[in-house]
Amino acid sequence: MAAYDYDIGIIGGGAAGLTVVSGAAQLGARTLLIEKEKELGGDCLHFGCVPSKTLIRTARAYHTMKNPRAFGLPAVKVPPVDFVKVKERIQSVIATIQKHDSEERFCSLGAKVELGEPAFVDEHSIHLNGQRISAKNWVIASGSSPQIPPIEGLNKTPHITNKEIFSLDRLPASMIILGAGPIAIEMAQSFCRLGTKVSVVQRSGQILSKEDRDMADEVMGGLAAEGVIFHLNVAVLDVKDSGRWKEVRIQNKEEEVSTLKAEQILVAMGRSPNLEGLHLEAIGVEFDRKGIQVDARMR
Repeated sequence: MAAYDYDIGIIGGGAAGLTVVSGAAQLGARTLLIEKEKELGGDCLHFGCVPSKTLIRTARAYHTMKNPRAFGLPAVKVPPVDFVKVKERIQSVIATIQKHDSEERFCSLGAKVELGEPAFVDEHSIHLNGQRISAKNWVIASGSSPQIPPIEGLNKTPHITNKEIFSLDRLPASMIILGAGPIAIEMAQSFCRLGTKVSVVQRSGQILSKEDRDMADEVMGGLAAEGVIFHLNVAVLDVKDSGRWKEVRIQNKEEEVSTLKAEQILVAMGRSPNLEGLHLEAIGVEFDRKGIQVDARMR
């Protein structure tokens, strides 16, 4: 019987990877966790679920403050949002949860935690920080990153994704959001409620395209009533930085071209799996931008 350094190795210290690590280690398996970032928690903790829900709660509170009459309360003058304070609250919530996703916690459960970027040598072995490490089984839970579409001019125009939006130094006066999935719609409502003029650009005729049409339309109606502007069934022709503004040229089905201008552009047009550098092709694992497709040899 082959001898391995570990019973199970997990690549990725995000929500999925940490769940596997916790269970495997507590069941007595020799468990290795590998994370390329300096802290565990992954996208969900640092750039996704936690900061977005924190921002949503803040935006909801501010929206309620601006609309007291809906609750039978007298109108009050509400000052503008200081986004630095909002950012500080988001970071404090992340820090609180980070304590539960710390390296020390998972080591205390019996797992070994290594930081670095692994690359597969064969079906059971990887190279990591100059060492060769083996495991009987490997779990790839490396997550995903924002997908940047090949729109003309976008690579030359400053823009943000979910990785930067929670760290802005001030509230943008205006924002164009490319895409209308969950991330885009959450940020559209939140920033609109905080005081940003928000426009959402979507190539199809529906926001939240993976959801039922009637439900998506209900959400869109609610956001439109709050001030979010939607541009559906349009193609993005190009993007450019004109100095004061970022400009996005769009074309509708009637081939009419118009230009949107805003202080900030948020790109939220899908995700790409974090598989680059793992050398999966060297061990017979086929994959594309959607993720792993065929597990031909890793058994």
